[in-house]
Amino acid sequence: MPRLQLSSSSEQIVETSSSEEIESSSSEVIESSSVELPPSSSSVAPRPPKPVPSSSSAEPDRCAGAPNAALCDKRDGRIYRTVRIGGQVWMAENLKFQAPGSWCYEEKAENCSSYGRLYKWTTALGLDDSFLNKFAADSLVAERRGICPEGWHVPTSAEMKTLYAGLRKKLKDLKDSVVEGVGTSLKKKDGWEESDEAPPGTDRFGFGAVPGGYRNSNGVFNYLGQDCNFWVASEASEAGRAPYWNLYFANEDFLGVYNNLKSTGYSLRCVKNAE
Repeated sequence: MPRLQLSSSSEQIVETSSSEEIESSSSEVIESSSVELPPSSSSVAPRPPKPVPSSSSAEPDRCAGAPNAALCDKRDGRIYRTVRIGGQVWMAENLKFQAPGSWCYEEKAENCSSYGRLYKWTTALGLDDSFLNKFAADSLVAERRGICPEGWHVPTSAEMKTLYAGLRKKLKDLKDSVVEGVGTSLKKKDGWEESDEAPPGTDRFGFGAVPGGYRNSNGVFNYLGQDCNFWVASEASEAGRAPYWNLYFANEDFLGVYNNLKSTGYSLRCVKNAE
C-alpha cells in the first residue's frame, strides 16, 4: 500500500544510560455515571430559595470510588491503565477524552473505544486554532497539560527520547535470547496487520501501543491497523507544522520523528507530572 510522503525531522534519538526498572499496573476503563437527586419529601410550602454559593454547582465527583492507584479522569470518569518505565509514568492507553477538534476514526464510536480519539495538535495542547498557522513557543512550558487529565501532561520530544532510550537499554540487558526492537516491545500483541518484515508485537512492558491510524488535514482517515502516531508538545521549524512519533506495522522499531500539519489528527499519550 503506498504511504503518504512526510517531511522528516532532523531530531536524533539519543540513548541514555538509565538502568531504572520497568513496572506496569492495570485497570479497566469505565464510563461515567449520572447522579440523580431524590425528590423532596417535605409537605411544607416552599420558601424563597437562599442564595447558593457558586461552589455548590460543581459537577459530581465522577471518580468517587476509583482505586487510589488508578488514573481516573475527573472530567468523564474514565479509568486508564498506566505503566512505569524508568523514571516516567505513562498512560498505557490512548486518551479518549472528547473535545472539539478530535475524532473517532471514520467517526465510529467503536474505534474510539479500541484506539482512543484522534486530536489536532492545537486541541492536544489545549490551544486555540490560531496556533495552527503560527508558533506557540511561549505556551509550550514545562509539563504543558493540554487536554490531558489533571496531574498529567503532553510529552515533549525529549521525554519520548527518554522513553525510547530507557527501553532500548532494558532490551539489551535482558538475559533471555529474545532480540526485538523497541517498537515491537511497545506494540500490543493483537490489532496490528501482519508483516513478513517485522515480528508481531510483544507488549513486553505493558505500554499497549495500538495502530489507531490518523486523520489528515483534509478529513480523510488512513492506516488503521498499520500506524500508531503520538503528538508531542514541541514544534517544527515551520509555523504550521509539529513533530509526532510514529510506529509502523512493518517495522520493529520507531520509524522516528516526523513533522506534519498541526491540523492532522493523531493519537495522544499523556505522561504523569514529576512528583
